[in-house]
Amino acid sequence: MLNNLNQAIEWIETRIKFRPKTDLERMKTAYAMLDIDLSNIKKIHVAGTNGKGSVCSYLTHILIEAGYKVGTFTSPYLVRFNERIRFQMNEIEDDVLFELIQQVYDLNLEYEERFKETLTFFELLTLISLIYFKRKKVDVMVMEVGLGGLLDATNVLSYDLSLITSIGFDHMKQLGNTLELISYNKLGILEEGSHLITTVHPSLHPYFKRYVKNVKATAEYYTMDDLERLSDIPLSFKAFNNTYHLSLIGEYQLLNALISIAGIHYLFPDIKEPIIKAGLKKTTWLGRLEEIAPNVYLDGAHNTHAIESLKETSLHAFKDKEIWVLFSALGDKDVSGMIQIAQSFSSRFVLTSFPDLRFHDLKELATGDIQYMEDPLKALDLLIKEMGKNTIILIFGSLHFAGYIKQNFKK
Repeated sequence: MLNNLNQAIEWIETRIKFRPKTDLERMKTAYAMLDIDLSNIKKIHVAGTNGKGSVCSYLTHILIEAGYKVGTFTSPYLVRFNERIRFQMNEIEDDVLFELIQQVYDLNLEYEERFKETLTFFELLTLISLIYFKRKKVDVMVMEVGLGGLLDATNVLSYDLSLITSIGFDHMKQLGNTLELISYNKLGILEEGSHLITTVHPSLHPYFKRYVKNVKATAEYYTMDDLERLSDIPLSFKAFNNTYHLSLIGEYQLLNALISIAGIHYLFPDIKEPIIKAGLKKTTWLGRLEEIAPNVYLDGAHNTHAIESLKETSLHAFKDKEIWVLFSALGDKDVSGMIQIAQSFSSRFVLTSFPDLRFHDLKELATGDIQYMEDPLKALDLLIKEMGKNTIILIFGSLHFAGYIKQNFKK
């Protein structure tokens, strides 16, 4: 029995994270046990290595601007557990979250009794979002894939539109160590008759086109050639014979916004351009080059693909500036590869730690060019004291690290 919200969150967060599986039968059974009908709700599925959260936010803001009731499911969170499940971009209420965790707690007990197996953390979390969105009577559900796509718990539903943002190396233990294997997992969100919009690199288009043809789906492909960048800060671009302005900054936001606009054009052709423009302008997303103090930016980049994008952004948006980096990462990532890219566009690099169960000590990676400071908040205070008018401080390496800094940093 769960007595309060903290205990409930602790229970769900300590459920098994990964379990080998070859199909979605366990999730299908659990979903059937809920006995809820979501057939009258439009559903958008968002997959990809990076950019999923921003795309979910763009789509949600545009749809809210157009007058729709929208449920948004994303992961992981930056500061609060509730961030994962939103209605009209407002986090799920504490009392409702507690009630729904209790509901899936009971469901999990019943499932274990019947099938001698428990549900995983992400399966339980996905089920909570489905119950909540049904209860809120949403018009549209925007669902971010947790990991991969093919066997992801969110793939238990059929979707009106599938989006794949990018393909890069991350979670290779679960998804494979080639871009083709990772693509295969992401493309698993498609089924016969479904429609895909993607901004993956053109080198993957032949693979995607073969897969789409085999599954009897349809697809649209967009690249940087389909837009014209007008300015970096604020970020503005031209596409679809219109000019768009974003509140979010970052090179990668160009394609994130482009795929979102294309998705709205496909699924909601009646939404007019002024509504799309207003929704894009209102879009915010925690931890995406978020300025937490003057010239101090927090970013959720947590793999080599995302840091390459951050590098490209920095060289555009912060040209003629001196970039300092405060970095930390979890032990299950390609930390050396991430550091190598980060050092290539920074003049000062500080390695630090933060409290997390998956954190492995990074002190041994400190060299003559890499300074190590154990306490991340003291490290950030020092960098701010020593920075000049021409200095930009970038904080990245892990979403959990970014969340820790955001929660504990005092301007």
